[in-house]
Amino acid sequence: MDNRKVNSYGIAGSIYANYIIQSIALIVIMQFSYDISKQLNIDLIGIGKIASGIGIGKILLMFVGGVLSDKFGRKLFICLGMACYAIFFLGMPFCTNINIAFCLAIAIGAGNSFLDTGSMPALTECFPNSCGTASVLIKAFISMGSLVLPFIAVFCHQYQIWYGWIFFGFVAYLIVNTLFLLPKQFPHIDTSIKSNECSQSYFIGKPNFGFEGILLIIMGFTTTATFVIVLQWLPTIAIRAVNMSEPDANQLISYYSTASIISVFVTAFVVKHLLKPIFCIIILPALSALVLIIFYFNVSPAMCVIVAIGMGFTAAGGVLQLTLVVMQQMFPTRKGLAVGCMYTFSGLSFVIIPLIVPKLAMFNVSYAILIDFFIAMSSVILGSIIFYRFKKVVDITKI
Repeated sequence: MDNRKVNSYGIAGSIYANYIIQSIALIVIMQFSYDISKQLNIDLIGIGKIASGIGIGKILLMFVGGVLSDKFGRKLFICLGMACYAIFFLGMPFCTNINIAFCLAIAIGAGNSFLDTGSMPALTECFPNSCGTASVLIKAFISMGSLVLPFIAVFCHQYQIWYGWIFFGFVAYLIVNTLFLLPKQFPHIDTSIKSNECSQSYFIGKPNFGFEGILLIIMGFTTTATFVIVLQWLPTIAIRAVNMSEPDANQLISYYSTASIISVFVTAFVVKHLLKPIFCIIILPALSALVLIIFYFNVSPAMCVIVAIGMGFTAAGGVLQLTLVVMQQMFPTRKGLAVGCMYTFSGLSFVIIPLIVPKLAMFNVSYAILIDFFIAMSSVILGSIIFYRFKKVVDITKI
């Protein structure tokens, strides 16, 4: 029996389990915004300020985490990520100060940074023959967390259960997963990528990190911001624009998550059998832009449901992960650095969006939808330029 292969699947199982908690942590502040705002005596803009701390934590530590992960190994940073999430879940139920809550949200961002910079390269090293598929599947587990949490929030709301008990349950989950992961032997960080999908033999030119590399990094922001607006703020938009009840509005995220789970497997099939990732990073944002512009001209309860499903399928089905795969294809010897750079800009969306969207939503929700449309179109434009350069340096028939 190949013990290394058994270890790889065990490591992957723990990593995927962590991404369920990661997705929960990213939206838990908004899902329990009523309880937290009451606890801290703040309004919607105050909640947005707290949520922006997530992005700050990501920005401050993502690049550093990527570089250090390449030096010190993946397990350490995965464990650090879990510890940061535990700090938030343990501290938030007892917090009574908005500034402390902001610092706890930074811990979420730090956990996100450490988990990504440890996990993404680890999956590539565990499965060097199928790095693209392994990366895209992360999105399925991310969607599972955002699918389950709205049901938990509604349950707590209906039965008046203190949300702190739920947070402590998440801590117990993290402890069990840590105990499962610690004995695992990780692959060496210099494990080479062997598959055609990620091989270095397909180059017909030299990629320019200063041009297409930078554009791919910027796409880390645009592809993330496109779904962050929907993921964090669609319930608020639904409540304010069409007077949807809070439980029904929160339920939209479950529709979004279900669609994103389906999309992950559809996208994985398409990438494996029909289209290369370089095509998908153009097509999927274009479909997101189409959904958003239709929503802009027809804001209604039915359209809120359609947008939740449509954006879950097009924006949350792994576009960011596919963009990272393209970057790994173009710069295959810089795995940790690629994750650090791209996900740093991804983190920017968690700072900028919570600061801008609440003000737009309170003034006119249509503007929030419109800005999301322009962000999605930016991804289309950037992806098209990258595709032009990709054809110049890569023989697409060999990947």
